[in-house]
Amino acid sequence: MTIWKKNLQKPDKPEPTTVKNNLYLELRKEIKPLHEQGDLPTKVTGSFGRYYCDLCNATFPIEELRQCSLCGRWACNSCFTNEYYICNSCNGVLKLYITKE
Repeated sequence: MTIWKKNLQKPDKPEPTTVKNNLYLELRKEIKPLHEQGDLPTKVTGSFGRYYCDLCNATFPIEELRQCSLCGRWACNSCFTNEYYICNSCNGVLKLYITKE
């Protein structure tokens, strides 16, 4: 007989929404996705294993391109912001949101 378990109440957990999470959701609403997550970048025709950077339009092997977590663009190292794992285009929008607050 376990009567003591009936009186145990689970504490109410607050919603896991933080300032960063709210900002991320606002940016996701503002920025229209160019590619879906997991889609391959645009392949260079006539070349084996080379793909275009969506921002600078230079060609790179797939290992040197990263996909933006907001818009889905494929960016090279010079067109990508490692701090937030977003492309430089989305980083500009992020900076505008940060200065607005």
